[in-house]
Amino acid sequence: MNNPILVTGAGKRVGFHIASRLKQDGYEVLAHYRTETDDVQKLKQLDIQTIQADLQDTASIMEFIDKLQQFSPAYRGIVHNASAFTPTADDLVEAAEQYQHFFTIHMLAPFLINQALSKLLKGPGNDPADIIHITDINVENPTPRFDIYGTTKAGLHNLTLVSAKKLAPQIKVNSVAPGPVLFTESHTQEARQKMLSETPLAREGGAEPVYLAIKSLLENPFITGATIPVDGGRRLSKA
Repeated sequence: MNNPILVTGAGKRVGFHIASRLKQDGYEVLAHYRTETDDVQKLKQLDIQTIQADLQDTASIMEFIDKLQQFSPAYRGIVHNASAFTPTADDLVEAAEQYQHFFTIHMLAPFLINQALSKLLKGPGNDPADIIHITDINVENPTPRFDIYGTTKAGLHNLTLVSAKKLAPQIKVNSVAPGPVLFTESHTQEARQKMLSETPLAREGGAEPVYLAIKSLLENPFITGATIPVDGGRRLSKA
């Protein structure tokens, strides 16, 4: 068996698409999920190995890392897709709890997993292995209503840059920054139309362009510390 690529947050939406497309393109995949979903069952039907973990605190992250170390002696790469996305709470106590949760998912978990698995990451042949962080164009063009989300994703972006320096030359570390690829239930019809009006390509991108950006990074052995925006140009908007 080839060394697997770990995809976190693969139980639905973009993460599910990434895991299934990697498998389709011949990669071995270990798909992490938090909650059992219909998409998790679909991953299993595609003969994709799955692993459950709720990355809610340091202890649970370390338990997950222990499972990963037992699952395989080597990994081809990691795609950090696990994410939390809600508007910032108005109540300060709720906002503080939200900040801690988003920090844990977006920053602490990737940092600890990268550190723990760095010695297990093996690229193809003489090429480096890959770590890919899924950030957001909010890093470059923040939305005030989602400031906790945006600032913790910005921390993940910075982790990309420092890790690219720290883990070279054995591992290359890059980011993919999606924009309006898949709307969520929190987006009203008015919000969707506004976002699309601010997007030069004027449409919802879908999950496939995110996967294509990931694939391009996996296949290019000479890119590290870079971010590929997958946003239809929305980061260029002043809004």
